[in-house]
Amino acid sequence: MKGTIGRIRKAGAALAVAALVTVAGCSLNEGGGDSAGGSNEGSGEQAGGATLRIGTTTDMENFNPLQSLSKTDSWILNATYPTLLRIDENAQKVPELAEEYTTEDDGRTVVFHLRDDFEWTDGTPVTANDVAFTAQAIMDYQLGNVAAKLTWVTGIEVRDDQTVAFSLSEPYAPFAEGVGFWMRIVPEHIFSQAGDLSQFANDGDWVGAGAYVLESATKGQRYTLKANENYPYAPEGGAAVETVEYVVYPDVNTMILALRNGDIDLMGTPVPISAVASLEGEDAIEIETVDSLGFAHLTYNVQNPVLADQTVRQALSMVVDTESIIETILQGDGQQMVGPISPIFAEYDNTSLEPYPFDPAGARTLLEGAGYTDGNGDGMFDDLSFEMVCDQSNANLTRVGEVVRDSAAEAGIQIELACIERNTFLSRTRGGEYDIDLSQWGVFDNPMDQLRSTYLSSNPGGINYNLVADPELDALVNDAAVTADPAQFVEKIKGIDAYVHDQALLTPLYVENFRFAYRGDRFTGFDPSPSDLLGMVTGYSLSQVTTVD
Repeated sequence: MKGTIGRIRKAGAALAVAALVTVAGCSLNEGGGDSAGGSNEGSGEQAGGATLRIGTTTDMENFNPLQSLSKTDSWILNATYPTLLRIDENAQKVPELAEEYTTEDDGRTVVFHLRDDFEWTDGTPVTANDVAFTAQAIMDYQLGNVAAKLTWVTGIEVRDDQTVAFSLSEPYAPFAEGVGFWMRIVPEHIFSQAGDLSQFANDGDWVGAGAYVLESATKGQRYTLKANENYPYAPEGGAAVETVEYVVYPDVNTMILALRNGDIDLMGTPVPISAVASLEGEDAIEIETVDSLGFAHLTYNVQNPVLADQTVRQALSMVVDTESIIETILQGDGQQMVGPISPIFAEYDNTSLEPYPFDPAGARTLLEGAGYTDGNGDGMFDDLSFEMVCDQSNANLTRVGEVVRDSAAEAGIQIELACIERNTFLSRTRGGEYDIDLSQWGVFDNPMDQLRSTYLSSNPGGINYNLVADPELDALVNDAAVTADPAQFVEKIKGIDAYVHDQALLTPLYVENFRFAYRGDRFTGFDPSPSDLLGMVTGYSLSQVTTVD
């Protein structure tokens, strides 16, 4: 059976079970600021092509493409290392290294058929051996989020240089597109010499096969990539943008100023809604709007013995005025969520669920009924004090945190807001060093893999930031994962949606669109993809850009 590459539909459309794929991403990053490396003289031509400068607010945290999750890491490593599939502007999976995939043995074998014209930048051909080595290394060392997507694999067969087959313990519909999109392929002839790949820094002498390849990195200043002249999807004659520079800024306001001044050509992070109108008035600046495949949320660390109490989590959900947040902070440009499945998945969204009401007084009553007390009469419950962490570069979520903190105080819950540097934030959330996590997932485009990544306790390399280990929830997720009947599958997803909502493991907030600003007087032809994690800066998109005469 041949698998069609690319079947994800936009919001409001049904999603075929067999075409689903997940990409679990990082929270939204909306930073900016003065370049640590000093001002530039604007973009211009270098020998052989143009230089395009992109603003970012975070340094690279990890150069190893097999386990990195940070946003700037993803932007640069996704451009350097190819994936079997990529996602296009319509959120469909389309070929990159793989021309197509097929299934055999009633779905228990998935076969990727590769292009024969990819080369590593040292001249070595990219083959099925590289794909097999990459997958095996991820499984052996349990690296990153992709490890969770490979849990079904019982064997990998390289049939020839362009064909690799994955044997699965049982059919799992999202496997091909999940692994195909999210697994960056690395060169076997280099990574096989690196020893323990969980400790491999990969911080120099980069060899890639993507549209661009990292050339130099200066922490706190800039990261420079050069076009791969052998990238098969580049326009005839090669990419017009020969050099891409990521310039590090400390905050979004200074990044906006740098864009206006011409020091950068593109903001890699979305523009805060409050700044959109002023940028739209600039003749030299263009705004591109893309859809979101993620959502903002509060997640509760259930390893905290107080937050392990379902009643406390439900009360916290009752102090979040999502409708007001959308109206004021997002200026109406957002869609409220109720359960953990985004309404973009219309077929799977459990519309029978009701949002927790915004009712601080009711939350206080609920907690009093559960036995929580205010011993000193200061209006705050004795045992209900939490730290809420967020990414300080995300302007919207910083404001959301302030609103939630103040509303929680009305219910007798004390929240200390700790909006911190992004990479520190990511490290703490991954390590469970927090009580409440206020963040934004970058990309989810498959409900099943989303639920496995976020809630399955046995999921290696996943993003179970709740640190939940619930046998009943595990059983629900595992049962749905192997359900072949489409109607039953949908109902089981909705059942998990309801269970997570009742348990209040998270408080979903909203889905929003993202706006990216760039110098339209210099560059055009970007091919953006949905979400802030992909946006304007995929390697494919940058390779399609042309200069404005």
